[in-house]
Amino acid sequence: MDQLTPVNKQPTLSSLEIAKMVGKEHKELLRDIRTYISYLDDEEMSAKLRPTNYFIESSYKDSLNRKKLCYNITKKGCELIAHKMTGKKGTLFSASYIERFHQMEQRIKKQNEIPTDPFKQIELIAAGTTNLNNRVSKLEHVIEEQLTIDFGQQRVIEKAKGRRIYFLWEQGHVDKEVHSTTRKLFGLLGKNLKDAFDVNSYRDILKKDFDEALKFIEGWRPMI
Repeated sequence: MDQLTPVNKQPTLSSLEIAKMVGKEHKELLRDIRTYISYLDDEEMSAKLRPTNYFIESSYKDSLNRKKLCYNITKKGCELIAHKMTGKKGTLFSASYIERFHQMEQRIKKQNEIPTDPFKQIELIAAGTTNLNNRVSKLEHVIEEQLTIDFGQQRVIEKAKGRRIYFLWEQGHVDKEVHSTTRKLFGLLGKNLKDAFDVNSYRDILKKDFDEALKFIEGWRPMI
């Protein structure tokens, strides 16, 4: 928890860390914060002074893995706490939180800096392009895995089924006492095709399985 945490794009410090910095028990600091919030929630002032601009409710897990209350404290919140402190302790706390927020601001600034060196700029653009290409490739793979055959491929499958049925029928490879009409063969081939690719309709066959579906049809024979 000893770190600055951005909340709503503004850096904050955990009340756990603030408690250590001011030399208080965390429960004592929570009591103080609740008092500050009650003042800020005053009806006459709440429109101007929002408590969440100072203290943002959060939680953490203690050593027993229990969920406990804490607050993320903004720079304004730290200034409010510091204002209530005097002497050496108040000065040290003010210096400490100012230093911590300065560290965060420098880190954010460094992350957002655009290099002036043209070669560094090219490296930055290349890195971003590579990352984008990787994401696009992953997305394309997901789409390819889920995309079903299009209308043109559906027509190809229909024609392949017809060719296979009439070939078997005309070449005498069908027991016509069992399969008395080509219509029954179409129904049987359709059922076997759906079962083979685990779909409700041949139209639901995946694009990636299209070639395999054609091979299945070309090698299909009715079970006698």
